[in-house]
Amino acid sequence: MRSPLLNDFLPRVEGLRFQHLAVLMTVELFLLGIAFPDATELTGDVLLFMLLAPLQFFNRYVGLKLSGERPRLIALYRHIFTLVLLLWLLLQLAPMGYRANLGIHVVVYAVLTAISTLVLVRILYRIWRIETINADVLFGIIICYATVIVIGFELHAINHQLHPGAYNFLPEMKHHSQLLFLSMGSTTTLGGPITVNTTTAQLINYFQSYVSQVFLVVFVSRMIGLHTGSNEG
Repeated sequence: MRSPLLNDFLPRVEGLRFQHLAVLMTVELFLLGIAFPDATELTGDVLLFMLLAPLQFFNRYVGLKLSGERPRLIALYRHIFTLVLLLWLLLQLAPMGYRANLGIHVVVYAVLTAISTLVLVRILYRIWRIETINADVLFGIIICYATVIVIGFELHAINHQLHPGAYNFLPEMKHHSQLLFLSMGSTTTLGGPITVNTTTAQLINYFQSYVSQVFLVVFVSRMIGLHTGSNEG
């Protein structure tokens, strides 16, 4: 039996639209970029677990619902992500050493990357099938572009956990902030504040630059075509 709080919360979630998710994705990018402590410190772990991780979970959940994903898959995502977060919390509280923290951080980022990619593909598919331009389409494009930035950040975060020497970090900035700036620079093809030392990191940059340019060329061209066609009609 559901609690009254849950019964009051679920209808609010059902009422969210693409414009709301676009705002939430912008907040997520802001939180990823601000200089709170890195996740290798206790304060950083607490802030990440209590603030950023729930927001990331919620954004992916809303994205799956708005994209029309099957309820069974959404429920599976909810259970998997909850399990990963609980495992992460237990390992953080247990005196198991740095290697345990390293492993769970990689798992968390990997799960986020997989779900983010699924949300991106589903929303892109929904946008591609539309026949008229509306607000959902425009905000959906914003969500997709922000999701590409987030996916790049998550891939760089995994690579950084596995290969700490892959990035030449600036000493005055937190690592996660620099990884986000690097991801944003790769997506916009403007470059970032740090350089990379490994082929894997460079491939992530190439992947983001390629996907972002294909996205802009193909989908913006399609939006222009639909707009022109609707005006001619």
